[in-house]
Amino acid sequence: MSAPRTPTKSAGSKSSESKNPRESGSQSGTPPTGSAQRRSAAGSQLGSPVVRSGAASAVSPSGARDKLSSATNKQNAASPVPAPKSATERVEVAENAHFLPPGIHTIFISSTTQQAMQLCVDEDLTQENNSKMIDKEILLNDIQTNGQGSNFYEFQQQIQSYPENEIAIIYDYDYYYSQNFLICFDSKLKKLIENPPVTLPIQESDEVEQYVPPVSKKWISLGSEVEIDNERLVLNRPLKRYKIKVPDRIATTVSPSEKFKDLDPDIERKKNFISIEQCEDKQFELKKMELDLAIQAAPTYRENSAQTIWRYPKNQWTQYEARTLTEEDKIKSMGDPALMNMITNAKDLFSEALQQNIIHDPFYLDWKELGGNLDGLGGPGDSHLKEYQSFSSIKQSRDKVVTCVQWHPTLRGIIAVSLAAGQGFDERTDNLSRTNTSPSLILIWSFVDPIQPKLYLEAPDDIQCFQFSPTDPHVIAGGCINGQVVMWDIKEYEERIKNPRGDHRDKDLFIPGFEDETFFQTPHIRYCAVSSIENGHSEPITDLQWIPDHYQVTVQGLPTENIAMNCSQIITCAFDNQVLFWETRVPRAGVKPLSKKEREINHPMGVPLTFKHLDLIWKPYLRVTMQSPETGMVDFAPRKFSMREIQGDRDVLNQEEKDLFEKKKDPSLGQFVNPLDDPNKSLSQAKAKVLQSVDTFFYIGTEDGQLVYQDWMPQKDQDSTKFSTPKAAWSTAVVDGPVVALKRSPFFKDIILVAGGWLFQIWKEKIHSGALLHAAPVKEKITDAEWSPTRPGVFYISKQNGSVDIWDIIDRTHAPSLSQSISSSAVTFLNIKVISSKQQLLAAGDSNGTLHILEVPWALRQPVNQELALVTNYLERETERRGFVKHRWDLREEEKREKERLASMKAGIAPSHIPTQEEIDIRMKNEFNEFLQFEFGVLREMGLRDENEAPVISSAAT
Repeated sequence: MSAPRTPTKSAGSKSSESKNPRESGSQSGTPPTGSAQRRSAAGSQLGSPVVRSGAASAVSPSGARDKLSSATNKQNAASPVPAPKSATERVEVAENAHFLPPGIHTIFISSTTQQAMQLCVDEDLTQENNSKMIDKEILLNDIQTNGQGSNFYEFQQQIQSYPENEIAIIYDYDYYYSQNFLICFDSKLKKLIENPPVTLPIQESDEVEQYVPPVSKKWISLGSEVEIDNERLVLNRPLKRYKIKVPDRIATTVSPSEKFKDLDPDIERKKNFISIEQCEDKQFELKKMELDLAIQAAPTYRENSAQTIWRYPKNQWTQYEARTLTEEDKIKSMGDPALMNMITNAKDLFSEALQQNIIHDPFYLDWKELGGNLDGLGGPGDSHLKEYQSFSSIKQSRDKVVTCVQWHPTLRGIIAVSLAAGQGFDERTDNLSRTNTSPSLILIWSFVDPIQPKLYLEAPDDIQCFQFSPTDPHVIAGGCINGQVVMWDIKEYEERIKNPRGDHRDKDLFIPGFEDETFFQTPHIRYCAVSSIENGHSEPITDLQWIPDHYQVTVQGLPTENIAMNCSQIITCAFDNQVLFWETRVPRAGVKPLSKKEREINHPMGVPLTFKHLDLIWKPYLRVTMQSPETGMVDFAPRKFSMREIQGDRDVLNQEEKDLFEKKKDPSLGQFVNPLDDPNKSLSQAKAKVLQSVDTFFYIGTEDGQLVYQDWMPQKDQDSTKFSTPKAAWSTAVVDGPVVALKRSPFFKDIILVAGGWLFQIWKEKIHSGALLHAAPVKEKITDAEWSPTRPGVFYISKQNGSVDIWDIIDRTHAPSLSQSISSSAVTFLNIKVISSKQQLLAAGDSNGTLHILEVPWALRQPVNQELALVTNYLERETERRGFVKHRWDLREEEKREKERLASMKAGIAPSHIPTQEEIDIRMKNEFNEFLQFEFGVLREMGLRDENEAPVISSAAT
């Protein structure tokens, strides 16, 4: 009885009607490795009585498959092995098993089992008669006899629970479901297999279908013609016609006798060519409100592969056969008299060598053990920064950023920190109308008490920068974010800063009943003076420095000797394109001393009267406006500045003294009044001598990443006869962000470290052809930089990810020698202090308001042998390299001009001889003498000169 076939073709079946013949002589019972081509659309879909979708349907068994010859069938005792399939077909066969309906499973039956149960393929079961009913007791006996080796072992539970006595076994002719048989556990499908429905074959008709042309239908309006009419352009008036006649240019302007010639556009460009520049049409006011753009992104990832050919194969290993001596050779060798004599003579040497090996290890490396355990923590080989202490106020440091850190100039273990709100410009603008409960403070910490600050210095607004006075450490000057300069005097609290809080417990201050409860409370000190808002900066002050004590700057910008030898002048810069000079001393007229009662009335909070004469009326005495040398460019916005003279360096005072101020050699720089002749100066300033060796030029780092070389001395304008700030002498872009650090080396006054954005460079003063060291961009944004005070070639770079890079140009110049993480937030400020010859401390403030004190290891504070000479040679080599580069630039420019001159000579538009500078001077002198003669003749005709008087003629070089 034939099993039913499905007439419909599923998505997984093939459309080919041909079948690959089965291979003869294949081993019986071998599972298929591939599959023949699928059944045709008219043939069987599954090769079994199973419908893929689960619905029962049948087809005629005739024409489904090609029947093999009976001779071939007899040769194959087991299931035939189909032809090998491709990888795609194997995947398809594996997927076909998923389309079997529930209750039918694939099973592989070996040839032995086939013979035992009379299921031999092509004998008991064929392609047409492919199903047979087996009693389930036979299957259970086979499972009991063979155990796990039975082909039906995996279906033991289904066989036992099957309700009927007979189970249908279907033969899969071409392994369509990856096995040679199917087993059915569904009673309904079993009945369908036993009694398959019969479908009549489709009769093909010989009639030819005739073509019937389409018939046009009546138009049915849906409203589209109304939309077309609305969009159609309708003319409200007839079109006007104009006729324009252009006269013939050739007939009116050119005579028949004239001839045309070619013109060189490069020579007569201005005469024969007119360029019409594009301009904005003011009458056209149509604005583009919407813009459609299309963006196509290119793939950023590409995957490539390459396969190399092993052209020269070689053996990976080689095995040698040991060479052995025969017994006769061994006896002859050991009895050799020469060998016996050698052993007898070398006996003492062998004994001595063995004794040395016992006493001394010959494989001991002294170089590795050099220095012992010095590479441990704190030793000379340790180059890591170690956390020494940290300061953070629970109340005041919350949501604050460390903006500046300064060590006390004279007291050890005292450090000051300024905190500001971590807000941007927009956030700060939004909070202007709100009441700020958190005051702006400077915290002064002591290493003795890391929990609570010693002093709180109050300020009118957040402090961006501040500095102790080098000569008067109790005086502090700071710059606010609102553009004001603030002064404090903490002289009354110096004893409190010096001594720990427990020193006065045994004194009268702590007698029972007379205790001072305020002693253990941190005092808030109000500022002594603040500058005038109208006359100061209009932008946040970004940098502040005291002028060194060995010189002072006058109103005219002249550097003069400071007879008092104390720091009294301040320089500040801000984003408002200005650098301002401030004076803190009492004016010449002086201030009348106040009585005790008047002091209490004027300052009820006990604020010192040190700077009473400056409060609210303080204004700068010298302004330096940062103007761009190029016309039309935006003025510079200063962020950091650096002067050549530093505190403690008094070499300029040892040079030759001069009594009077000499004019500068370059007359274009203007003339200046001698301070001795200025009646507005005080007596101390009038006696001061002008220091010619002090350079009035200084460097400024801007918000746009530029480095500017500026002269602070005002110049006299020839037209208006007024003094004004000259334009910048030189400027260039050095970093890709705002300049955050502009530091001079403590060993070389002319070496400057510039840092900002993701770059840092080392420049030499007055060498403007390029940087001596230009490092590659770092991965994180740079926040500050600091030189080592004891090692000339070491400097520190802080970054936004909370790490500090340590650079040593003696070791390497392309990468940092060490990178160490300091904080989980951005490190915002660095300041280093030499405590003693054996200790250095690095202060690092972060964006969480915490101050980290790090101890510098021995390897970073102790200079190596001849380090100063090595760094000096390196800087000299780089300076010579920059000079060579500039020389090559000039040479290339000269070659370019020479090529242009030769090209002009060939074109006939330039003279063959270019006069030298001496010839130009002689020609100009001759022209000037001719002018003098002409002028003398005119004046003599007018009667203003005597006829016998000879004109004054300057001598010209011949």
